[in-house]
Amino acid sequence: MADPVFVGFCLEKNANCGAKVVKKAFPEEPVGVICQVNGVYQVVEYSEISSETANRRNSDGELTFNAGNICNHFFSKEFLKTLILEHEQELIYHIAKKKIPFIDANGVRQNPATPNGIKMEKFVFDVFQFSTNFAVWEVLREEEFSPLKNADGAPKDTPTTSRGDLLNLHKQFALRAGAKLCNSEATNGASNGHAAAGCGQLKAVVEISPLVSYFGEGLTELLGGKELNPASIERDPTTGQPKITPLP
Repeated sequence: MADPVFVGFCLEKNANCGAKVVKKAFPEEPVGVICQVNGVYQVVEYSEISSETANRRNSDGELTFNAGNICNHFFSKEFLKTLILEHEQELIYHIAKKKIPFIDANGVRQNPATPNGIKMEKFVFDVFQFSTNFAVWEVLREEEFSPLKNADGAPKDTPTTSRGDLLNLHKQFALRAGAKLCNSEATNGASNGHAAAGCGQLKAVVEISPLVSYFGEGLTELLGGKELNPASIERDPTTGQPKITPLP
């Protein structure tokens, strides 16, 4: 779903191309960085930046190249038309080392644990260099970025960690709206400071459909003062009104 605030920001700046970024968590974080190269904006992929450059810091201690690209972009229609007609052939290929399944000499499918092949890729953000008015907007990682790069079982960036981050964001939306959630963990740092009664061992799980609220707006009337056990908040397909459904 397009972020209406980000779209409005880009329109206000008369940008024909824009990107959201988050501050890199650490120098070697596997995200590309947005920067200027020879006077034009582009993304330098983490696999294409040296360790020395990745670790470079400013006088205030911040990473010099810390604008992590989260692949949330804005393009005007005219910009894309110009790109296709004038610049498409200028887009370059990138080398990506991948774990590519294959059939061995015995006819058995193998799923390698380490990269065993190379893919040639083109990236959508390589079009940044052709922008005549480029805009960058830094957002909070905990609100907008939880990468999914690995299967469950890996220490980070898995379906489970991404789902957990999304549920935590929705929990914060509910708390800001005045809801009372289960267990003390659910209310840490909450403005209402109250837990729902009779929770037992239930966890504070709240799922909010973007059809009900995009970024936590409009929830106070629906959730204010209500005690929520694990619940899903979605739009009723029949009435079109939001409804609260207990989760098992």
